[in-house]
Amino acid sequence: MFSTALRKLHRLSRRLWVRVAAISVMGVLGVALAKLLGPLIPEGMAEAIGADALNRLLDIISTSMLSVTTFSLSVMIAVYQWSSSQWTPRAHRMLLADTTMQTVLATFVGAWIYSLSAIIILSTPFYGEREIVMLYLTTLLVMVLIVVMILRWILKLQSLGSLIDTTARVEREATQAFEMRMKQPCLGGNALREVPEGLRPIRSGKTGYIQAIYQESLQEHCEEADLRLWVVAPVGRFVHREEIIAHASGGDEAFDEKVLASIHMGALRTVEQDPRFGLVMLAEIGSKALSPGMNDTGTALDVIGRIGRIIESWRDEIEVPGEVANDRLWIPPLDPLDLLIDGFAMIARDGQGQAEVQIALQKRLSALARHPDPGIAAAAREMAREAWARAQEGIGFSPDLERVRTSVPPAIQRSVSG
Repeated sequence: MFSTALRKLHRLSRRLWVRVAAISVMGVLGVALAKLLGPLIPEGMAEAIGADALNRLLDIISTSMLSVTTFSLSVMIAVYQWSSSQWTPRAHRMLLADTTMQTVLATFVGAWIYSLSAIIILSTPFYGEREIVMLYLTTLLVMVLIVVMILRWILKLQSLGSLIDTTARVEREATQAFEMRMKQPCLGGNALREVPEGLRPIRSGKTGYIQAIYQESLQEHCEEADLRLWVVAPVGRFVHREEIIAHASGGDEAFDEKVLASIHMGALRTVEQDPRFGLVMLAEIGSKALSPGMNDTGTALDVIGRIGRIIESWRDEIEVPGEVANDRLWIPPLDPLDLLIDGFAMIARDGQGQAEVQIALQKRLSALARHPDPGIAAAAREMAREAWARAQEGIGFSPDLERVRTSVPPAIQRSVSG
């Protein structure tokens, strides 16, 4: 349960309002801390360090931080709208979860609340000379923190929402999700090949995407009830109310409620445990770049390389040696063909008439066809055959088609022509 709580806390910490609330509370605590540490300040220190400038500093912080926060929010909204229209509508949600941007904005709001709290406190008789000196030193630390955050914000704005930043961010998130899945194949459970007969179905209580499965909690619930669980709806699937998402070897309604509470659902798909969604977002960026309105072949070529780098880390989840951590769970493994379709199918379709795109696809798929895992190698050959068939249909200029043909392995050419 502890690992599940940490994962839920991590998901919560990536929301903007959580960081704003946390740092705002820290600002108020900073004002209160000055009262507690005030007695440690020697007498007569106020004149030595110029603590009489405290009110002026607090006024500057209170007025400037409100303006900076408003300006930063307007810039953030503009960047979100622009990146959504330029690359993919799903990109802005990944930008919204950027921890650097969240910390900067939360610091600005927290500094503003700190200054307001300090101004209010100074108008009361509760703070003496020593406490005022301590509050002055705390204010200096807050100002240093503000300067650091402004510098971070300036550096962030240089690339925020750009194509390179967006594609790199999506690739990084997808790679992390993929690596986590490879370190814990089938989420640490057994690979689900088929569901035995005679099991009791567990149905979804609502409609939406499965965003996360807390496998540690499911394992603990199964151990407590001495049951086994076959999860048939993987992360990323859209399920309807009353649709079967799992089968149990027994149990009752109380057990079903525990299972459903350990399978998080939402209105939108997320990449946290769903590496396929990261591939879909990259494919959308590449497909959008090939649209007549953008006509950006270079972006499509870049995305093809990024997708190939992610899939290269694949290893078969079924043939995994070693002990299964969650031995009471059966989870569907990732299908290598689904990964290739998610990553390359859209680009192969929208770029079927462009020789440069088809050549890049064939080179990347040929490399994946030499992958040591036979599943991903076979899926790459299948996708290469499909791409070559599309190229033959879409490229009417013979020299361009000949250049694509030279990049296609002869066995794939024969299979398509036959």
